Amino acid sequence: PDKGENGEPYQRRKGAGASLPESPPTFPAARDAPTAGSSSWRRIMLMILAITIHNVPEGLAVGVGFGAIGKSASATFQSARNLAIGIGIQNFPEGLAVSLPLRGAGFSTWKAFWYGQLSGMVEPLAGIFGAFAVVVAEPLLPYALGFAAGAMVYVVMDDIIPEAQTSGNGKLASWTSILGFVVMMSLDVGLG
Repeated sequence: PDKGENGEPYQRRKGAGASLPESPPTFPAARDAPTAGSSSWRRIMLMILAITIHNVPEGLAVGVGFGAIGKSASATFQSARNLAIGIGIQNFPEGLAVSLPLRGAGFSTWKAFWYGQLSGMVEPLAGIFGAFAVVVAEPLLPYALGFAAGAMVYVVMDDIIPEAQTSGNGKLASWTSILGFVVMMSLDVGLG
């Protein structure tokens, strides 16, 4: 017997004049989307908020990198471009971290994708602010870079690592962290 769309076996009827079913086919019930007060919905919203806030210092770092071009020997267009590429690459999994829980909660694919994109839209705005801050107030450069790096380290240490350990994905998180470090170091060395 063949399988239908929902995995139930069915048999084909042969011959002309096969009768139509008396009622429309039943489909599996849609999963219940979390309600505004449920704990899973709160966790999803907190994660989206954390990732969106986390994108602000990343945008600042890129803006500061481009705004500082020519201010010192190490502040070059190539180093700013490499920073932007590195942050851009690691933004893909961040967008997925927003989109996938929303999709699992019942949002349409396009709506979940759109919200994932919106969570990263704070980066260009923060980048413009970072570049402006460097041009206007050059002495803020070390503090802005320190804030950006510290915020990224804080988010990883405070939220991501403990969450990976409690959900039983500690080894996977460790190995993917090592892989990410190797990729970023390769980019740093390879791109200059």
